[in-house]
Amino acid sequence: MEADKVNEIQVLDQKEAWTFFREKSGDRVDDLYLRPIAKEVAAECKGLPIALATVGIALKNKSIQSWKDALLQLRGANPTNFPEVVKDVYTPLKLSYDFLETESEKSLFLLCCLFPEDYNIWIEDLALLSFGLGMFQGINNIEDGRNRTYHLLERLRSRFLLMTGRNEQEVKMHDVVRDVAIFIGSKEKQGFLNVSSMDSSRNCNWMSVEISNIANAKLPVGLDFPNLRLLMLLNSSYNEFPEGFDVNVICFERMKELTVLYFSNQNFQSLPSSLEFLKKLRKLYLENCEVKDISIVGVLASLEILRVWRCYEIEELPADVGELKSLRLLELTDCYKLKRIVAGVISSLVGLEELKIVNSFDKWEAKGNVSGNASLSELESLSNLTCLEIDTKLVAQEILLSNPLRRYQIRAYEDVDHEDECFFDDFEAVKKHERRPERRIRLQLPRDVTVANWIRGLGKDTQWLELRGDDPNNFNLGEIESSRNCSTVEKLMNAIDWKFPMLEYLQLTNLKELEEIIDGTIPEGSNSFKNLESLVVQDLPKLGYLWKSPNQNVSLVNLKSIHIRKCLNLRYLFSMATARNLVQLQSMVISFCDTIEQVWWNEMESNTEASIIEFPKLEALKLLNLPNLLAFTQGVEIIKFPQLIKLKIKNCPNLRTKIDQLPAGMIEKIGVRDNDNIEEIFRDDGNRHIIFQELNELDLRGLPCLTTFYGGAESIKFPELEDLRIGNLPRLNSFVPIDSEPTHDQHSLHFFCNKKVEIIGLNELRLDGFPDKISNMWCSHIPISFFHNLEILNIYKIDGIRNLISSSIAKALVNLHLLEINHCKEMIDVIEDETHVTANSVFPNLRCLEIFNNCKLRSFCQWTHAFELPSLVTVRMDHCPLMKTFTLGSLSTPKLHWFGTKSGDTKIKDLNDHLRSTKNKRKRRTLRRRAKKRNST
Repeated sequence: MEADKVNEIQVLDQKEAWTFFREKSGDRVDDLYLRPIAKEVAAECKGLPIALATVGIALKNKSIQSWKDALLQLRGANPTNFPEVVKDVYTPLKLSYDFLETESEKSLFLLCCLFPEDYNIWIEDLALLSFGLGMFQGINNIEDGRNRTYHLLERLRSRFLLMTGRNEQEVKMHDVVRDVAIFIGSKEKQGFLNVSSMDSSRNCNWMSVEISNIANAKLPVGLDFPNLRLLMLLNSSYNEFPEGFDVNVICFERMKELTVLYFSNQNFQSLPSSLEFLKKLRKLYLENCEVKDISIVGVLASLEILRVWRCYEIEELPADVGELKSLRLLELTDCYKLKRIVAGVISSLVGLEELKIVNSFDKWEAKGNVSGNASLSELESLSNLTCLEIDTKLVAQEILLSNPLRRYQIRAYEDVDHEDECFFDDFEAVKKHERRPERRIRLQLPRDVTVANWIRGLGKDTQWLELRGDDPNNFNLGEIESSRNCSTVEKLMNAIDWKFPMLEYLQLTNLKELEEIIDGTIPEGSNSFKNLESLVVQDLPKLGYLWKSPNQNVSLVNLKSIHIRKCLNLRYLFSMATARNLVQLQSMVISFCDTIEQVWWNEMESNTEASIIEFPKLEALKLLNLPNLLAFTQGVEIIKFPQLIKLKIKNCPNLRTKIDQLPAGMIEKIGVRDNDNIEEIFRDDGNRHIIFQELNELDLRGLPCLTTFYGGAESIKFPELEDLRIGNLPRLNSFVPIDSEPTHDQHSLHFFCNKKVEIIGLNELRLDGFPDKISNMWCSHIPISFFHNLEILNIYKIDGIRNLISSSIAKALVNLHLLEINHCKEMIDVIEDETHVTANSVFPNLRCLEIFNNCKLRSFCQWTHAFELPSLVTVRMDHCPLMKTFTLGSLSTPKLHWFGTKSGDTKIKDLNDHLRSTKNKRKRRTLRRRAKKRNST
C-alpha cells in the first residue's frame, strides 16, 4: 500500500534523459533539422522521466512547427497550455500531494514554490516563515518549530516532492514539481498567488512577486489585499535593481492581515512608513537590501522575528528595537558596517529566544562601561535565551546565562583583525561538512589570555572546535576546561579525561608548540573521537604524532574527511589498526609535510593479514608535495579504493606504490605529476580490457621512470575524456604497448594512433616536454576524426618538431578556439607547407592564438594563397625574433584589432603588416646599437 502512495520524482542525467526521450518520441528526432529542437525540448523536461515520457509521446510524428510551439509552451512553464502535461504530470504529482497526511505538510510544500525556479531554499528560511505564519499547531517556540520543519521536509523528500539542495541545509523543488505546486495553490486552494504582477487576485493570502519581472518595475499605488498574510518581494537580479522601482508606493495600510513580510535584494534606504499599519506582523526579513534606517520597526508590537541579512549600509541598531517586547529572534548577519548597538536594547528584549549577531558587530563593552554600546552582561537578562551566535573580543569577561544553550556559535578573538579571511571565511573542508552543527566554538587568541568560564563550559558539548594560533604571538591551548591562562602547550588534551564526546569537526591551525593532540595512552575500549567527521590540521611544525599511543585506541569509525598541511615533523598519520577502521572516510588530503614517509604505519609488516587494505568509501585522495613519502604503507601488497572518483599525486618524488584494482568505471579525474621513481600507476591482472567510463580529466606529466600506465591491460577506452595533459614521459609512448609494426614512425607520439586505445571527443589537449627524438608530432596512423572536437591545444617544450600540424590536420580542427605554442626551439612554421592546398579557410572558430619563445619560428605558415581566420580576436606573441610574417599570401582577420606582447597591447589593422613592421623596427634598433658600439670603440 505504501508503494502505491509514492510517486517518485527521480532525475536522469543528460545522456540518460535524451536516450529515454528518444525512445518515447521516435527515430524522427534524429532528423538533421529536428534534432537540435528536440534536444532543447528534452532539456526543458529537466531529466524528469514522467515529463520526458509525456512530452515525447505527445510530439511523436508531429511537424517541426509543433515541436517549436511545444518548446515555447514548456518555457512558459504554464501547464494549462499543454493538456498532455496537465493530465500526465499534474495528476500523479497531485496524487502524491493529496496523500500528504497533514495540512502543515501541504502548506510547507506549497511554501517552497514561492521561491524562484531552480532556487536552493535554505531550510532555516522555511522554518522561520512557517513559524511566522503559525502553520504548526501546538508549537510555542522557535526551536520546536525548526525541528518540526526538518521533520516535515524529510517526509516531503521521502515522497520525492522535494530534493536535497547543494547541501543538507537546503532543499530544492524540481521545476516541473514547482509548476504543478503553483497550479495547485493558485487554482485549487484559492487565495494563493505566485505572480510577476500585483494587479490581480485581491483575495489571495500568500503572494510571491519577482520584482525584476514586472514591466517597468512600477507597482500600482493603493493595492488592496485584505486577506494577504504572506508577501515576498524578490529580485533575482541582486544588486541590479529595476529602474524606477520604489517599494514605498506599496500601501501596507490595506494589508492589515499581513503576518510575514520578506524583502530580498531591494534598493530602498529606509523602510516604508506604511509599515506602521501592520499590527499583526510577526516576521520581517530583510536580505541584501540597501536600507540604512530600520527604526520604524519599533512600532511593530507583534513582531516576533527580525532577520537582517547582508544589509551592508546599516551602521546602528537603534533604541527603537528595544520596544519589541514580543521579539523571539533577532538576527544581524553580514552587516559589516554595524558598529553600534545602543546600550540597553538587547537587555530590553526579554522574550528573546535566539540572538544571532555574526560578521556584523564585535564591539561588546565590558560591564560598567558607559560608552553607549551594548555589553555582554545584557545577555544575563534574557531568561528565555536558548541560541546565541556572536563574535567577541571580550573572551575573559564572565557572564551568567539563565539557561543552558541548545545552539551556539562563539567566535572569540583578541587583537586579531576582524576581517581575517583565513579565520572567518568558510574554506573547502568546512563547505564539504555535510550539515551545520548546532554548537560551535572558534578561538584565535594570543598567549596569556584567560578564556572565560562560560566559554569553556560550552566547550564540553561543542560539536565544532577551531583553535588557531596567532603568529608571532602564538596561541597555545592548554586543556580547554582548565581555569589557568592559555600558555605554551605541547599536548592538547589529556587522554584519560576526554571532555568532547560530541565533537564532529576539529581544526588545529598555527599552534607552533603543539607536539601531540593526546597526552598519554588512550584507555582500551575508549570512545574518544567516535563522532569526529572532519579533521583539519595545518601549520603545526612540531607535531610528531596525531596519536602517540602505541595501540592508538582511538575510534575514528565516523571520520569522513582529513586534511593535513604543513606539519613538518609528522612521519605518518595513523597506525594500520586505526586505518582499517576508517570505513567512512571519503576525502583525504595531505600536503607540504616534508618528513612524512608513510600514510599509515604498519606495526605488523611481517604479518600476512596486513597484505591487503581497503578504504571502501574513499572518493578523493590528494598527496601533494611530500618529498620523503615512500609508500602508502610498508608491507602491504594491495591497496584498494573501490569508490575512488578523484586522484591527485603531485611532487612525491620517492613514491613507488601503485594502486590495485582501480574502479575504472567510476573515477572522474586522475592527476599524477612530478614523480621520479614511479614505474607503474595502476594494475589489475584480472581485467585485460579497461574502460574509464566516467574519466574526463587525465594529467600525466613529469614521470621520467613511468613505463606502464595500467599494468595488465591489453586495451583501454576513454569514452568521456575531455581534458588530457601529458608530458615528460621519456619511457612511455602509449597507454598500452603498441604493436611493433615497421610502419609506425619511431619519431612520433603514439598515444593517439594505437588501435588498442580509444579516445573519443577530446576537448583539451596539452603536450608538455617531450624528448628531442620526437620530430613528428602526429603519427600517420592517427585518425583525422581525433581532431574534430578539440577546442584547446597547448604545446610546450616539444624541442624536436619543425612543424606542429599539416594542412589536412589544420582543416580538421574545426572547433579549435585556443592555440598556444611555447618554447619549441626547432619549430620554423606552425602549419607544414603542402602543395595543392586549395582551402582558404582553416580554423573557422579560432579566437585566441598565443605564441611565445620560439626562437626559430619564421611564420605561421608559408602559404601564398589567401588565408582567412574569421573568428580570430586575440593574438599574443613575444620572443619570436625570426618571425617576419604571419603568412606569405593575403590574410583576412576581420575580428582582430589587438596584438599583445608581454609589455602591452597594440591596436593593429593588418597582422602581416604589423609583424613585418615590427621586424624592421627590431632590425633598425640592432643596427643602431652596433653602430653605437663601433663608434664608442
